[in-house]
Amino acid sequence: MAAEQTKKLSCGYCQGENDIPPFARVVTCTYCGSPNELQTGKVIQDHHMLSVYFSGSRLQELVPQYLSKFVGVPGDFADKCVFTKFDLLMMPFWLFTFEGKTDYRGIGKYCQPQHSGVWSKTLHFVHTRPEQGSIDLDTTSLIFGYKEQYRQIRDEKVPAGGKEAFDINAVNAEGGQIHDTEISYEDAYRTAYEQVRAKHNNLIYREIVQLDDARQDIKLKEMSYLHVPFYKVKYNYGRWEGEALVDASRGKVLRAEYPISRAHRSWGLFFIILALGVIGAAIYFIIGLPDWQIAGYSAAAIFLGVLIFGIKESVTKKKVAAE
Repeated sequence: MAAEQTKKLSCGYCQGENDIPPFARVVTCTYCGSPNELQTGKVIQDHHMLSVYFSGSRLQELVPQYLSKFVGVPGDFADKCVFTKFDLLMMPFWLFTFEGKTDYRGIGKYCQPQHSGVWSKTLHFVHTRPEQGSIDLDTTSLIFGYKEQYRQIRDEKVPAGGKEAFDINAVNAEGGQIHDTEISYEDAYRTAYEQVRAKHNNLIYREIVQLDDARQDIKLKEMSYLHVPFYKVKYNYGRWEGEALVDASRGKVLRAEYPISRAHRSWGLFFIILALGVIGAAIYFIIGLPDWQIAGYSAAAIFLGVLIFGIKESVTKKKVAAE
């Protein structure tokens, strides 16, 4: 397998032929499930996944139940919502576990004593209390495999502790689509390493105000290429169509569209009528009564906002609920 990307890839484990997606840095074999790193030509040995626990009927209950708490959702949405499409996306993450130790020395933070008086005032001049300590910490860092796409997934705190060996048969049984990372191992490692360093430094500065010396020893303990399941579902409510994105490993709705009921939109018309009336009265005060011009301008500005809100609510037929 060449280091440069070509249209086809022969799996380093089973020799099965696979297509190479644009911008991919890793290609997971669709036959055996082995991830092939394009830059090095090696098969990544530590490949894991999170299992699918929410699919089919559970999703059809979960999404309407989640949306029922939002203002404006039709009362019969759960009963009349019809699910039309279920797409399982196996999304890529780099998972790193570091063991790190930092020995530090500096000037400790001054703690204000509880009692008052001359003793307390004298202590205000003590700013050179030396302090030293050590941070010994194992840290897990999760790097999402896409730079710009799927923003709803990027910052999710995925429960990586529940990972298990990747099973291509289990993915195929669910009809899953395997997505591979566009971020190389080297770039992901550097990002994760800097995150660990930053965490150690933040812990240090909780204890001291000035750092004089620090010795860090951060080593990679474990690395895994992890696929996490997300369901992208589509559903109808009458002629209205919407979609949702759900973490299929724990049943968390990341994003979901929902229709706005006619009753809720009618409130928008009410606000339009109210705002137009008040704005008209404000204009009357501005023109006819010079002493009331400031009040008129203020009322006009406020109810112009109400007018905009009313128009928005009356014409909006779809909203998005996102965590």
